[in-house]
Amino acid sequence: MSSPAHAHEPWDDGAVPPPPPSSPADGYSRDMHLLSTATHTGGVNSDLAFSGDLVFAGHYGGFRVLDISEPGAPRELADVHCNGPQGDVSVWGDLLFLSVDTPQSTPGCEGSRNVTASTPGAWEGVRVFDVSDPSTPRFLQAIRTDCGSHTHTLVPRDDGGTYIYVASYPLSASAIGPDCRAPFERISVIDVPGDDATAGLAAQVVAEPTIKGVDLYPGASGDFFACHDIQVLTPRDLAAAACLSQGQLWDISNPLAPRVSADIDTPDVDIWHSAAFTHDGKHVTFGDEYFGPAREPFGAIWTYAVDDPRTPLSHLRIPRAEPSTYHNFNYVPVAGRNILVSSAYGSGTSVVDLTDPRAPKEIAFYDMRSNQWSTYWYNGLIIANDISRGVDVIRFSGRETAGARHLPMLNPQTQTFLLD
Repeated sequence: MSSPAHAHEPWDDGAVPPPPPSSPADGYSRDMHLLSTATHTGGVNSDLAFSGDLVFAGHYGGFRVLDISEPGAPRELADVHCNGPQGDVSVWGDLLFLSVDTPQSTPGCEGSRNVTASTPGAWEGVRVFDVSDPSTPRFLQAIRTDCGSHTHTLVPRDDGGTYIYVASYPLSASAIGPDCRAPFERISVIDVPGDDATAGLAAQVVAEPTIKGVDLYPGASGDFFACHDIQVLTPRDLAAAACLSQGQLWDISNPLAPRVSADIDTPDVDIWHSAAFTHDGKHVTFGDEYFGPAREPFGAIWTYAVDDPRTPLSHLRIPRAEPSTYHNFNYVPVAGRNILVSSAYGSGTSVVDLTDPRAPKEIAFYDMRSNQWSTYWYNGLIIANDISRGVDVIRFSGRETAGARHLPMLNPQTQTFLLD
């Protein structure tokens, strides 16, 4: 494994995010239109999930529920205060799952982080809420997972239930304990038997499969391997794991025992942050997390052929001279084209045409001069969660997304269908 070459999420352990560039003016391409901002300040805003007209926006102190039926005037239905970063969220029917990756004094929302993993009673993992009434979410239970939950990914089943893949690692010195030490070569799998409150109360850890990295650079320093984010493509029983030292493809035909089918790496990347499959299932794009001086190729997206991922087909860095990195993203569900929508930290939101995976091109952007954590396409809109601003709703007017499918819900790390 290669030694770390750049820093990972500098505010993960409570530090202040890097300041945005000094210019206060937004920069944008002519086909990107900011419709609204649902402001949420005073903390770190993180990931997003969607159901109907609702946006679930995670933050380091809980999550918000927004109604975007009027995209130009979102309504906040709830802001649930539940201590514990980092607020990775997903929704399944009436249930919402919330990741906590820093030890808390209690499993409930009233806990504090003034503890370590070795403190008696300390807890971290996944909290479960009933959001059947989105204006008054109700805490159901807290599921402890080893090393907490930095991110999590739903793996739906035909019986109406879902598994949850929990990715985590020793995030800081306070997180290191008997069940959380490097190299942390496993994930936790939670079984949720349905999609209502009864199923939420019954959810529990059912497996902790081992996932090992491969020493692709013998003799290099470092013994750390753990996965940051996991993308699943259920029609092909595939997962793409963005791990701290390399990317992997997994065979998840047995979802309780994922099997590594390919190891993906390049000497230029040490922190694989996110991944997304194209909707035809032929290609997979990984993001390299980097926040430093603009320098090729760090902070790029890297695209591979799923059937032969030995070498990248291409990489693309933000084509603007400022500190930036591609962070969380998804592909627009449109047949015949591969259009990626991504957050770009200090460069706002980026729209990339990867229809020819060997020649990626940014075709649109909206640069808020701030730091965006997550940006996703959802039902004709681009929704971004800005770390310090809140939720931005953007319209892209280019032809490239014409005919995109509308979805009843979206957890961006879970792809459940294929398009030709």
